[in-house]
Amino acid sequence: MPKETPSNAALEQINQRRAKTLSTIVCEAIEAMIISGELEAGDRINESSLAGRLGVSRGPIREACRSLEQAGLLVSATNHGMYVREMTLDEARSLYEVRGALAGLTGRLIVERASDAMLQKLRRLVDDMDVAASEENVSSYYGLNLEFHDLLVEAAQNPALEQSYRWIVNQLHLFRRRGLVQKGNLAISNKEHRAIIKALLERNLEAAESAMRAHVAGGWARMSAPS
Repeated sequence: MPKETPSNAALEQINQRRAKTLSTIVCEAIEAMIISGELEAGDRINESSLAGRLGVSRGPIREACRSLEQAGLLVSATNHGMYVREMTLDEARSLYEVRGALAGLTGRLIVERASDAMLQKLRRLVDDMDVAASEENVSSYYGLNLEFHDLLVEAAQNPALEQSYRWIVNQLHLFRRRGLVQKGNLAISNKEHRAIIKALLERNLEAAESAMRAHVAGGWARMSAPS
């Protein structure tokens, strides 16, 4: 028997899935540009330029921008397009307050749930950050720092916690680099990481929670300090 031709409705669904997948890929690409600092707060999103660079039409770019606006990374200006969001100090403070509470919970859950292998992986990242800090290599340290904190949340093994964490941290990428650029701050930040690792390796619930909260508080102090 000859194969049936897909209905118009079925074809439409397929096309929608393809478009959704493409816009998701584009969304992740633009988000990576913001995280890396290639796109900075206040930069205008040039749809034509991005479409050419990513090899897509402007449709997926617009769809991705709408998603990033909902995620708090972009803002729209009437008749002027999309811009990378400029975060105020008060907005960042609000996010850090919630992040501190989540960090404390993360520390406790890691103590209870993380494998020894995961803890050793985290320890090695702290060793690598020591090297970057000694060289005052902000870019290298920043990337390792992101990996370290992503692994901390993964080690907590709580999907709801991870979702909340990523919503907050994705927005803080707009602001966080400024807290690391002042001389000596990399070493201070990694000293706090050492305290976290020590508490985790000892499987000390209270110390892990305290060290995680202290690190977030320290990050806020460094970020909000006058340049």
